Amino acid sequence: MADEPKVQELPPVKIAFVIDGEVVDILHTDDRLAAIFLSEPKIIDVTDLIKEDPTSVLVGDLYSYKTDSFYKREEN
Repeated sequence: MADEPKVQELPPVKIAFVIDGEVVDILHTDDRLAAIFLSEPKIIDVTDLIKEDPTSVLVGDLYSYKTDSFYKREEN
């Protein structure tokens, strides 16, 4: 008897993406990423910035809504 393929278990949290009153996708994710998405973050496409300089936007960097730009946290 051949080995049965393992069924991959989906992450525990399901988030529906709704645009103009219609569900357009459902994300299966973990608690951490779910908390990020559900906190209504500003989502910015940084593809071009990172292509130009891979260190231009890193986790922990800050974002200025006033200048619409990223900047590094000042070291103490």
